[in-house]
Amino acid sequence: MAKFSPRLVRSAPQSRRRWRVLIYNNHFHRFDDVVSWLMEHTGHDKEQIVEICAVCEEDGRAVCLLGSRVRCHEVASALRLHGLQVEVDDF
Repeated sequence: MAKFSPRLVRSAPQSRRRWRVLIYNNHFHRFDDVVSWLMEHTGHDKEQIVEICAVCEEDGRAVCLLGSRVRCHEVASALRLHGLQVEVDDF
């Protein structure tokens, strides 16, 4: 899967709409649990997930997945079942 920056940045306007899942920082879940859930549901490797979590802790939120609208909503729903605060955003 292609690497991407977990930092929130707006891209230049494009003719095709893109989707992303944003994950928000909280103090209710263990770091290792969040890493495990993100690996399970996004398919990213551990190195990229740890980077996503680090950005999330530093900035309060991070991009954890880029993909189709349907895929992003599926992943967001699965992460919500674990009690994580996420949102799907088009950009």
